[in-house]
Amino acid sequence: MRVWRGLWGIMAMLIWLAQGSTAGAQPLPDTVTLEPVVVTATGTEVPLKDSTQSVTVITEKQIEERQAIRVEEMLRYTPGVTISQSGARGGTTSLFLRGGDSDQTQVLFNGVRINDAGGDFDFNALTTDNLQRIEVVRGPMSALYGADAMVGVVNLMTQKGVGPPILNLAAGAGVHAEKGAAIEEYRASLLGSYKKLGFSIGWSHISDPGILEVNNQFRSNTLIARLDLDLMDNLSFTYHTLLLNSRFGVPTENAGDIFDVKEKKGPGLDPDQNSSKIDLLQALEVDYWPFPWWQNQLTLALSHRDRHFDDPANPAVTPLDLLVGPYNSQFDLLFGSFNSRDLERRYSLDYRANLRFGTREKVESISTLGFYAREEELKQWTWFGAVPPGPLTLFASPQSQEFIKTRRGATAFYAQEQLNLLNRIFLVGGFRVENSSVFDQTEFVPRGSAAVHFPETDTTLRAAGGRAIKEPTFLESFSRSQLTLPNPNLKPEQNVSWEVGLDQYFLDNNVQFSFTYFENYFTDFITFVPRDFPDPSTFGNIGAVRVAGIETYLLLRPAKEFTLRLAYTNLFTRVTDDGDIDNLFFEAGRPLLRRPRHTFSFVANYAWDRLNVNFAGYLTGWRDDSKFIFEFPFLFESERVNNANYFLLNLAMSYDVIRNRGNVNKVQLWAKINNLLDERYQEVFGFSSPGFSVLAGLRVIFGLKPQSGETAQVSQASSPLKSELPLGLTEHHRLGNRL
Repeated sequence: MRVWRGLWGIMAMLIWLAQGSTAGAQPLPDTVTLEPVVVTATGTEVPLKDSTQSVTVITEKQIEERQAIRVEEMLRYTPGVTISQSGARGGTTSLFLRGGDSDQTQVLFNGVRINDAGGDFDFNALTTDNLQRIEVVRGPMSALYGADAMVGVVNLMTQKGVGPPILNLAAGAGVHAEKGAAIEEYRASLLGSYKKLGFSIGWSHISDPGILEVNNQFRSNTLIARLDLDLMDNLSFTYHTLLLNSRFGVPTENAGDIFDVKEKKGPGLDPDQNSSKIDLLQALEVDYWPFPWWQNQLTLALSHRDRHFDDPANPAVTPLDLLVGPYNSQFDLLFGSFNSRDLERRYSLDYRANLRFGTREKVESISTLGFYAREEELKQWTWFGAVPPGPLTLFASPQSQEFIKTRRGATAFYAQEQLNLLNRIFLVGGFRVENSSVFDQTEFVPRGSAAVHFPETDTTLRAAGGRAIKEPTFLESFSRSQLTLPNPNLKPEQNVSWEVGLDQYFLDNNVQFSFTYFENYFTDFITFVPRDFPDPSTFGNIGAVRVAGIETYLLLRPAKEFTLRLAYTNLFTRVTDDGDIDNLFFEAGRPLLRRPRHTFSFVANYAWDRLNVNFAGYLTGWRDDSKFIFEFPFLFESERVNNANYFLLNLAMSYDVIRNRGNVNKVQLWAKINNLLDERYQEVFGFSSPGFSVLAGLRVIFGLKPQSGETAQVSQASSPLKSELPLGLTEHHRLGNRL
């Protein structure tokens, strides 16, 4: 209640202040809406209609309409994407793109990779702060972005500060249906420029009590900063920072809390087991055009990932606890405490030269030559044991510690050619030669794509194909434990993929339709190889998988105020070779886990004057999943199961109470309801998923009005394309939109 009283008090004060300055109010400058472009598919700006790849661009406007604070909230509605979250917010959140594994999609922040070594990435704490757009490119992208871009790339692009400062403040609170503790969300951002320096800083805080009775709270803080120094018309420097800091209570030591609580199996919930992480990325980008036809881009980056997992010993203390005690883990009774810390660092350098010749009306050529190098380091500490003896303790174990330190690196040369013939035929071809200390041999990774645009009917036909690779993780190659041995001789996973597609536009882009058919052929799949005790298990390149699918997308804008987006994916996955190993979850002739055959989503948005209403729903079909239960004292149960389909409906609304009064640009009330129908489902089998929840709050935007002649900001993160100027340079400096 104190949170709500504070919000309403702030709102009343702002309304009073704004009313006193009505006479001096001026309308906001008109928003300039320009033709959308895509950058990630080729590394250079290409009009979306001319793209030879399957691309989805999620705009800042769409994020605002959804009131989305997390990136995964937006990605769920993208064709070809499946998101799996283990339980409440803060649980492991994985993205499966086009049937690939969760470590086969490269995640970029302004073009710099932020995945863990080997490709894994957890979306649980990644927010939309200061994002101008999100680009999702589907298909093998290793030729341009290297290892781990097996099935596609997700690129998060931040806003550039331009013009008078704008301060955006937002706060909200709400509750879960499962428990009454408050959910809190706070956000702040500051954008603007001073002379040649542009600044863009965003911060957010999330506090979520979770959905379980014990130890399920999630807290996170995010800081995103961008500084742009435009020294000259042909020379600029950009500094990027991304800082994620989060902590999550992990009450289950089984593969799901449902087994611990509802089925009364397993060791019971743990009251103090938790995981925490700090992710820090810093990057410096230099953009220099010595001549209008020659662009040089140099990016230096440092990423730091610090992960902690803590499970203090709290063994059972009564006979009842020994048998069923839901809040005293029987794992701790047997094995004592367990703590680990993984510290990863990556240093990278990426130089790229773009050579541009010709004109878009006749023949245009963009040749790209690049060099990439990175060095990665892992330090891993593990502590376990130290159970104090007691009346019900089975044994006392001494505390022990393991430490691992290892390095690996890679260098690569890459090239790409883009041809535009008469603004109708678009050809892209490229390759990468990558040499990694993990591999025994140099890898050659090609790709090619083509599109033909028919302006008479506004139709584009596309085709693409290529090869992609993925490195093993540190765990698979180097890390060891008492039960698992690494395999330093692992080869890279491979994907050979092809696709064909159609994009059709009607009625001045108010109706858009896209259709794509694709196939992936994965070989040298890195698979867990179990061994009978006491022989330790390991990993091997023994798997092969075939994936085929259809992606469709439809946009309808029957009226200025109403927009409807529909997406459907039909996915077929089959393990074609399991290496004759006894792996229950990787069997020949069976589908991959957690890949639904059918997914469908829709987003309906209605905007009228000051009111915006957004309905978003998605249907996830049945899929195979895994079940693993530990039952006291030494019983293990594991099997492949069928996880049921589910449908979720979310609602977001906003109303602008005040607009353009004095230096108050906007005072907005907002609310969002997640799982409006209170659907009971398991996104990951065995884990309870959030039911109905509601949040509401206030957003206030302050800003000085631009003087006459100053440039308005661009709404769609795109820039006009002019053949007589260096593409992406002059327009970006003028409009404050260099990506």
